[in-house]
Amino acid sequence: MNRRIQLVVLLLLAGMALKSAAQGTAFSYQGRLNDTGAPANAAYDFRFAVYDAGTNGNQISLPVTNSAVAVSNGLFTVTLDFGPDIFTGASRWLDIAVRAAGGTNFTTLAPRQPVLPVPYAIFSTGASNLLGTVAASQLTGTVPSSQIAGTYSNPVNFTNGGNSFAGAFAGNGAALTNLSATQLTAGTVADARLSANVPLLTANQTFTGANNFTGANSFNGANSFTNRANNFTGSFFGNGLVGWIPVSGPAVQALPDTGYMLTGSQLTTVTMPATPLPVDIVRISGAGPGGWLAVANSGQSFIGNFFSYRNSLWQATSVSGKCASLAASADGTQMYAAGSYAIMASLDSGHTWISAIGGFSGTWNGIATSADGNTVIAVGATKPIEISLNAGKSWLPVPSTSASNCVAIACSADGTKSVAAVKSGSVYTNNASGIWSATGSGSAGNWVAVACAGSGNNRAAANNNGTVYTTVGGSATVTGSPNLTALAVSTDGSKLVTCASPGGIYTSTNSGASWVPTGAPTTNWTCLAASADCTRLVAGVSNGFIYASANFGANWTLLTGSTNQAWSALGASADGSRLVGGTSPGTGGTIFYSTANLLSTTSTNATITGSQGSAVELQYLGNGQFMPVSSAGTLWVN
Repeated sequence: MNRRIQLVVLLLLAGMALKSAAQGTAFSYQGRLNDTGAPANAAYDFRFAVYDAGTNGNQISLPVTNSAVAVSNGLFTVTLDFGPDIFTGASRWLDIAVRAAGGTNFTTLAPRQPVLPVPYAIFSTGASNLLGTVAASQLTGTVPSSQIAGTYSNPVNFTNGGNSFAGAFAGNGAALTNLSATQLTAGTVADARLSANVPLLTANQTFTGANNFTGANSFNGANSFTNRANNFTGSFFGNGLVGWIPVSGPAVQALPDTGYMLTGSQLTTVTMPATPLPVDIVRISGAGPGGWLAVANSGQSFIGNFFSYRNSLWQATSVSGKCASLAASADGTQMYAAGSYAIMASLDSGHTWISAIGGFSGTWNGIATSADGNTVIAVGATKPIEISLNAGKSWLPVPSTSASNCVAIACSADGTKSVAAVKSGSVYTNNASGIWSATGSGSAGNWVAVACAGSGNNRAAANNNGTVYTTVGGSATVTGSPNLTALAVSTDGSKLVTCASPGGIYTSTNSGASWVPTGAPTTNWTCLAASADCTRLVAGVSNGFIYASANFGANWTLLTGSTNQAWSALGASADGSRLVGGTSPGTGGTIFYSTANLLSTTSTNATITGSQGSAVELQYLGNGQFMPVSSAGTLWVN
């Protein structure tokens, strides 16, 4: 069959015109079909496709098939719709195939027919006639600003520095940059956007510059003025107290005009400010059991009237005999002595003595007393442990034969817990029921001294081979394994002191687990005593003098007022102010008493110290000198 297609009328809304007219993308196509050289008169199936070239080329649309199209006298009309993306302005050709209605194969007609515009399609190419959306890529040139309006919800970038807004701007202004604050005439700027140098009325401030407040100013917040040039030219009303900083560690570097509340169980060292200004103040409060030590820097000192062992006088009593052991109540008014003169008591801080209390005679090796002085425990060679609950008026033997032949005894502050040692045997302790038993610690040498914390939680014993055993810290050997001679422990059990002959004086701050030597000279130390916190120490030398320290052994002072004696025993009150010492020369001996004196003249010192419950306010006077302007408790110097 010879078929020829003849284009009669083509109504085509080209791609761009179709998009702007809002009339859809379909268009009408009309043609003439001859069948066997004569106009066709029947129903035919037509198949249409769009190509980008008249011959060959690429098919750019899906085929559109119109079935059973009526052809009359050769004429036919169809409606075609290839969608919105086919006619975009480029040249297009229509490929047409035909078959008898319901036939099997299509016959492609040639040539392909070009798709041409119609008058309205030509009219639609004018921008003034556009409706709908135009892709930005199709725009060229400049759009007049008078034609721009509406809402732009996507990001818009204006990169020209000459851009300006003549009207009002509404929005949050986020991400604005290069905004000059000089252009702000109204509105609120968030605090976070202000410079750190701008103070805020309701916030905490730090003024590091030199600030002058000459008016009536009220500071209700926590304000920090760190520049030393800050000053108030008007009157200041308030309590004027410096702030307090809690300190639990062993040391702190003090700042001017600051208070330190020391809560630690160990001695806390407070180093003065290195560059203070006159009238600067440092406050120290000894809240913890460890006490405190104030230390001046090089070129600095403390001046004032302080208590000291330095000028203390040691006065002998009328008692004669070899003294083996001494004990004192917490206030130092009641004292007890054990030795070749049996057991003696003093009710006036060692000034006078009552001999052979309780009817005891013979030689006794050790004695201990409770803090109130009412409970007294004594031990001696080939004797049972004796205890008195009424200040030595009457005594009862402790029912424990295994604890006889003891060389040393110590007890807790309430007298209920004790520790005793047999010279070449075991160490014994008692329980809450008063029953004594061996601790299991062998002598490993000869036991020479014992000590008991005020609470009784740490009990200790020392032998002449240089080892100290404690119920808390275990056993530890003092450096050099010297021949230890005496032992003392603080009320809380954390600090211990021991001495040796020959050797030095050694301290422990960890309940006896380890030991370090102090600044004491190496000599024949035979006895020592300590205040309840071990801050103040006294130690005696055989055929020598007594030395004292007011800072847990850091510094030692020779007490020339003690006289040269064969010192064998020492005792002290809880605050260390009242002392008692005994001697044991070859023929007889003497008991001495002493009370620490307040220095009669203003003294210059590198350190001052205090116990728990003491406090001081130190003011800097200039010329490297600090002076107490107020204090509580006793302030000590060496």
